[in-house]
Amino acid sequence: MRIQLSIVVATLVMLASCSSPPPRVASSALAGSWRNSDGVTMTCEDTGLVVLDRPGPKQRPVVGEYTFDGSAATFRNRVESKLCADELGQYSVDVSTDTCTITPVRDACADRVKLLKGAWTRTAAGRVTTGE
Repeated sequence: MRIQLSIVVATLVMLASCSSPPPRVASSALAGSWRNSDGVTMTCEDTGLVVLDRPGPKQRPVVGEYTFDGSAATFRNRVESKLCADELGQYSVDVSTDTCTITPVRDACADRVKLLKGAWTRTAAGRVTTGE
């Protein structure tokens, strides 16, 4: 009985982790708005929401979630973005005051790699939320 209960609990924990939102961002250093040399704007909220706006007509924003611990970031696009939805991409991120460099570590989504990799310049400081 104890083994069966352990299996049921482990299964429920696994299922819950698949559907739960990503944890809050540990470091707010990436929070704010950024622009790269291709004109892509990335807005990162300290809640874990990220929006990538591509220049040009008929370009829809890519909306997703990210986690960031101060040097490593994981990005996951939302289903409604229709660009590699729910696939995780891992990146190393080097942030200074007004610039950051994003380097892909592992991401099967070539379109997201193209959008994210390279140098970014801060265009607006992030707003840090308080409370839960």
